[in-house]
Amino acid sequence: MSLVLYYSNYCENSKGILRTLAKSDIKDDIHFICIDKRFRENGAIYVSLENQQKILIPPQITKVPAMLLLKEGNSVVFGKEIESIIKPKNDFRNASAMGFNGEPTAFSLGSDHTGSYGVASDNFSYWDQDSDELLAKGDGGLRQMYNYAPVENNYKIETPPDNWSPDKVGETAMKDMEAERNKDMQMQNMNKQIIN
Repeated sequence: MSLVLYYSNYCENSKGILRTLAKSDIKDDIHFICIDKRFRENGAIYVSLENQQKILIPPQITKVPAMLLLKEGNSVVFGKEIESIIKPKNDFRNASAMGFNGEPTAFSLGSDHTGSYGVASDNFSYWDQDSDELLAKGDGGLRQMYNYAPVENNYKIETPPDNWSPDKVGETAMKDMEAERNKDMQMQNMNKQIIN
């Protein structure tokens, strides 16, 4: 945000600029500071904000509406000059939204310019194709379906056989392991008794 707009709710010129900005996306790039709650402290003028913060008003702000241009050496423009700052930025945003051709950009399922995948037909025909080949009475343009599958497609996907069993321990194997463990425990107990 490189712009700061100082305004007053009691100033008609400020209200006009605020109305213009309300209709524009450029408002997202502007800090708005209302100077209606200002006070003097130690020779400087401050503004009290809604959240009880106080902000120093730069000495070059002598009237409202005023716009402080932070990226242009902290220069200040007043009144109607603010519109000369806003209008080019707003026009550029509108033009970029319209693809710089004066018309809104059309809806697209895929971007044909960037090579993204979409569901759009080719932008060309083969030079040796006659117009009947592209109609329903011909082959309906099937020659150009190199990236698509026809409706009557019967492709099969090879999958492993369905006789697979999981790598988990089965119930019988578990019982066998328990029996073996119990047998080992008995052997250990017998060895301990013999040693004692």
